[in-house]
Amino acid sequence: MTFVPPSRAVRRDTAHTVSLVAPHVRPGDAILDVGCGAGHVTAALAAGHADTWGIDIVDARAAAVANFARYDGRAIEFPDRRFDVVVLAFVLHHVPNDLKPVLLDEARRVCRRVVVVVEDTPRNAVDRLFNRRHGEKFRRSIGSTAGYGFYDRASWESVFAGIGFRVAVSRPLSRLCRDWLQPYARSVFVLEVGGVAGVAGD
Repeated sequence: MTFVPPSRAVRRDTAHTVSLVAPHVRPGDAILDVGCGAGHVTAALAAGHADTWGIDIVDARAAAVANFARYDGRAIEFPDRRFDVVVLAFVLHHVPNDLKPVLLDEARRVCRRVVVVVEDTPRNAVDRLFNRRHGEKFRRSIGSTAGYGFYDRASWESVFAGIGFRVAVSRPLSRLCRDWLQPYARSVFVLEVGGVAGVAGD
């Protein structure tokens, strides 16, 4: 496989995502990047944590990710509590709505400590318009007609709590945190495995 050097934009976006995950990773942690795509975030995390895996429904790696596996979008083929930290970065909005709880429950099953979610979370009609266009383009690219959804922050909090996570952090991100040409509403969530649901970070 030929690995493609990342552009400046990709390096910036990768660094931003890693900056949201890194505070929740401890020395020696095992990390799983679900829906890793090109693998740039996975590779960056693996540079400091050898037991880092990326999984996706297709192999679209453009970065050198040693530990990679394909999965079917439903079942994560790892044992219970295999990873300390599970990452879902800009993945859940592409998951068909009826499978979102299935995938999240699998993420919870394989996680020992925290799941970090970074998501587009529309706040107004303009956000929803651009999110919908992005989602439709992706669905066409994979030949899918399944329903999908971009949820707002409160809706995600409800979904997470309903699955059994404790929502330890729910925080909106700056619209300019990644690309000033794409000033979309985004949020980061830190979900603790087990415990009673509650929200921090507003």
